[in-house]
Amino acid sequence: MYNPATGRNEFILINSATEESIGKNVIPGFLKEHPLSENNDLQLRVVRIGNKVVTASDRQDIQYKFSVLEDKELNAVTLPGGFIYINSGLANLLNDDELAFVLAHETGHVAARHIAKKLQSGMAYQLLLGIAFAGLGDEASAGSQQIVQGADTVYNLVSLSYSRKDEYEADRLAVRYAGRSGFDPYASISALEKIKQNEGPQWKILGYFRTHPYVDERIDSLKKNIPVIIER
Repeated sequence: MYNPATGRNEFILINSATEESIGKNVIPGFLKEHPLSENNDLQLRVVRIGNKVVTASDRQDIQYKFSVLEDKELNAVTLPGGFIYINSGLANLLNDDELAFVLAHETGHVAARHIAKKLQSGMAYQLLLGIAFAGLGDEASAGSQQIVQGADTVYNLVSLSYSRKDEYEADRLAVRYAGRSGFDPYASISALEKIKQNEGPQWKILGYFRTHPYVDERIDSLKKNIPVIIER
């Protein structure tokens, strides 16, 4: 299938309905470990900015959903199906334009199908279908334990760091989406620099740059390529 976000023809087994079902079945366990923030103003701010950014996304066959987790660690994570979560610590650190870049970056991973490709390469297709359609509620059923373990595997896979190629691609899409939706695309640079500064000397193994690495290379690439990206 042709992917307009990447500009490539790609072989993707997981369709959008299946991807969304997988995400929905992973969420209950995920939120037990990572509770939502009770700060309604912050939730509304993230939803407002996120919903504005996704109007520019190349992928409109799913409904993106943005939420804030109560966690001081500077991080963001996206589950299959367009479920995008950002920690309160990171959301509070960034201004609106910088926050738009982070949310657009996560949107870029969804649009480019990076998450679906991770699952496709890291799990048996039949197990993915089981997670999508068997549900997680009946833990007494014969296959329920396998499904629960499969959901844990899904989360572990999406929590792993992205490849350099995926990160550059998500950055490029983030600059495009943020700019087209009315935010400052150059805030991408200040966002990464601010996160790096606030994570301190251990940034290479903690927080945002554990799951979204290559920060120095990404900053250099953005400085060079933003003018080209926003002209397209």
